Amino acid sequence: MISARPATAVALTVLAAGVAAPALAQSSSQSVVTNLVVAAEPVPFNADDLLFMEVQADGYQLAETMNVYGSRAGVYVPLGEFARVLDFAIGVFPAQRRAEGWIGSRDRKLTIDLNTGVAIVNGKAIAFAPGQAAIFDNDLYVRADLAEQLFPVKLRADINAQTLTVSPTEPLPFQQRLAREARAAGLNHPQAILRVQEAPAPYGLFTPPAFDVNLGGQVARDGVDQSQSFDVRMAGDLLYAGFQGFLGSDQNGEPAAARVLFERKDPDGHALGRFGATRAGLGDVFTPSMSLGAGSYGGRGLVYSTAPLETVDLATPLNLRGELPIGEEVELYVNEVLQAARSTPDQGRYEFLDVPLTFGLNTIRLVFYGPQGQTREEVRRINFGSGQIEPGKFVMRLAAIQQDRSVFEIQSDPTPDDSQGEARLEALFDYGISTAFTISGGLARYAPAGFDERTVGLAGVRGSIWGVAAQLDAAHDSQGGSAAMLGLAARPFGVSIVGRHAEYRDGFVDETRQVGATQDSLLRRATDLRADMQWRMRDTFSLPLSLDLRRLERIDGTGETNAEFRTSAPVDRYYLSTSLAWQDVTTLTTRQKLLIGAADIATLVAARAQFRGGLTYTLSPRTELDSAYMTADIQISERRTLRLSAVQSLGEQDATTLQAAAFWRARRFDIALTSAWETRSGEWQVGLQMGFGFAFDFARGRYDVVRPGVSAGGSMAVNAFVDANGDGHRQPDEKGVSKIVVQTPAGAAVTGADGRVFVSGLGDGAAASMRVNLEGIDDPFLLGQADVIRTVPRPGRTARVELPLQQSGEVEMTVMLRRDGQDRPLAAVNLQLVPEAGGAPIPARSDHAGIVFVEDVPPGRYRVQLDPQQAADLGMTLVAAPAAVLPADGGFVRAGAVVVSIVQGGAA
Repeated sequence: MISARPATAVALTVLAAGVAAPALAQSSSQSVVTNLVVAAEPVPFNADDLLFMEVQADGYQLAETMNVYGSRAGVYVPLGEFARVLDFAIGVFPAQRRAEGWIGSRDRKLTIDLNTGVAIVNGKAIAFAPGQAAIFDNDLYVRADLAEQLFPVKLRADINAQTLTVSPTEPLPFQQRLAREARAAGLNHPQAILRVQEAPAPYGLFTPPAFDVNLGGQVARDGVDQSQSFDVRMAGDLLYAGFQGFLGSDQNGEPAAARVLFERKDPDGHALGRFGATRAGLGDVFTPSMSLGAGSYGGRGLVYSTAPLETVDLATPLNLRGELPIGEEVELYVNEVLQAARSTPDQGRYEFLDVPLTFGLNTIRLVFYGPQGQTREEVRRINFGSGQIEPGKFVMRLAAIQQDRSVFEIQSDPTPDDSQGEARLEALFDYGISTAFTISGGLARYAPAGFDERTVGLAGVRGSIWGVAAQLDAAHDSQGGSAAMLGLAARPFGVSIVGRHAEYRDGFVDETRQVGATQDSLLRRATDLRADMQWRMRDTFSLPLSLDLRRLERIDGTGETNAEFRTSAPVDRYYLSTSLAWQDVTTLTTRQKLLIGAADIATLVAARAQFRGGLTYTLSPRTELDSAYMTADIQISERRTLRLSAVQSLGEQDATTLQAAAFWRARRFDIALTSAWETRSGEWQVGLQMGFGFAFDFARGRYDVVRPGVSAGGSMAVNAFVDANGDGHRQPDEKGVSKIVVQTPAGAAVTGADGRVFVSGLGDGAAASMRVNLEGIDDPFLLGQADVIRTVPRPGRTARVELPLQQSGEVEMTVMLRRDGQDRPLAAVNLQLVPEAGGAPIPARSDHAGIVFVEDVPPGRYRVQLDPQQAADLGMTLVAAPAAVLPADGGFVRAGAVVVSIVQGGAA
């Protein structure tokens, strides 16, 4: 009887299951008992029914192969091996025709007894027929339907595909193990699954600046409407700060605008060393926006901030600004929904004010279409929430500028207002009281356009409770005006809802919601409501829906209500965007209601053609089509593109404009020849645009003429090589690695024969990440140390990245179970290769024949150990294990046998 056996003897039989069939012939004296047991029990399958099946669950390969038998009676799986694959502690005792252990935890016991035909799972008895289970090849095989009763799984065997799919009905130990391994390696964040190499670019006293030059001009019929223009940008490090300069002309080619900026930024808050700061700037800067009162304005002065770079609170509008060269267009997408577009730069910049955001993390995508046919993207992640600060942390934002004045003023403003040139001072702060509450406040001295200078004081509180973020702010100015605002945000049932309501008294001027107000048209109250959701139509398709509502009431009785609905989605090869806007405006004498809409479509027609089109229309008070446009970009060759477009304006301004442009993208410059013809009047225009850049090549120590865009954002010089000595730095005799693809926001860049590639267009955000793809390299045994390169990009600054690769190797071992002095192969055993030089262990698992094959092993010396969790559950101990030594040049290493045994306290 099994109860009379010593505990040690019981434990010695736990891992008998899973022994490969050939091992039975190793000792005839040991196979007598097993053969007698098998002979005494009719088996519903035979050796000819053997199937080598891959075991999968949730897209994860549990076992490359498992001995599964399929006959007319059904599909049978080996209970011992299958349990180890699922990380269940189940021991099989062929001589006693039984198995026992536990599922998930020790209090959830399982026993199956072929002598009685009864299995007990967690105290519940399950009777089974003789044909549902049998002893064969030193394991207990159970039919799939019985396995589903014993374990919390559903099984689907595909005999043609030779796969066994496991569908867990509850979280299984192997899933919990994978989660533990992910947490231990710091991989629980989706972006942290990849190996990341940081590419620092510290500020220097001087770095050779990058330059961008854009030239344009056009001639028209009869010599009228001729124009010529230019803009020049430069950026680099100067005096241990990032320096940016801009010089632009008017349409007559005369210098009209200039900007300079010295700036330092650091997402970790060390931009000014011990003085902190996430961002600090001197020159032509922009002030921060208050929740009530002073808005964001530009001018010459300085700014200082310790606030997170990519975080915005409920009451503070998000304003996006950046460089926009001549002829370039930019589209703004928020969470993949098209929100706005700009094609006419203001002093060489684009500007999107009060960008609508959803509660939580937002993906901001800026898509730029260049005048020479190029396309690039900038992606930012903005966290939009309550504005809470961690307890005990103090955050401040300071600004002092001369409003609407540049450091260098070339041409005076022909229509100045009274506030131009006035001083604007701001000091805002936040302090974390607890995990639930943050207090905020601030002072500002400013002169709203058309009003006297004033001082405003602000106080507020931010908090979060029961999943609802809330902000309450109150302000009072030196002119006797006051205001209060309440903001709420939540995500019930997956719908992001953000609402704000403000009340104004006694002439308070709120620039954040009203620009260009007069004394009679000041706000009495303002209400904003935004709702966003993902409407999942089927498992593979969801539609983002966005609704914006705004209501303004003024003290003179006038007001307006705006409502706008937007959505964008990919459909097959098309990307569709549509919007519908309602406007209800009440003036002193009239009331006007307007319902208008727009639709846009973009598609990749073929590998060398792209189509964009759209239309605008009015539904009320009349129904008519207002305008339509169509653009087709046809790539004639790798360097030449043809653009054809048509714009139709209807209504009172009925006109048709046909445009054609030819682009040539050379290796060192871009050039475009454009033409336009207005059919009704016969007016025509012919233009020429040219863009190029200058970038310093640190490897060659000289400037090179490059494609435009190098000064608008950060760049990176990648140096990929075979690291023969393992020091991480390229030596003169170490060869470069070609055909490595670096995926950037501006497209893919590929290393040349020398292993080098220059990457530009990284933007100016808090961070930029580039994916490294080694699939195209000639040597498949080269192993990289980074999947992603991450840097903090700065305009005109080139981060130099060394990308060392090493020859990898392959290791083969065999796991053997030692019992009664004999060694037999053992399947589904988890091993770890632990590098003696330090680093994360490399996991491995034995297959159905006990063989372990590990690929992509870096050079070095490794010791072999059992997986601690599985060894503890099954009572395994390591008897002998070889050392795996991978030479510097990689290769195949057959390490030998890993011998395990069973100690007292195992699964049985």
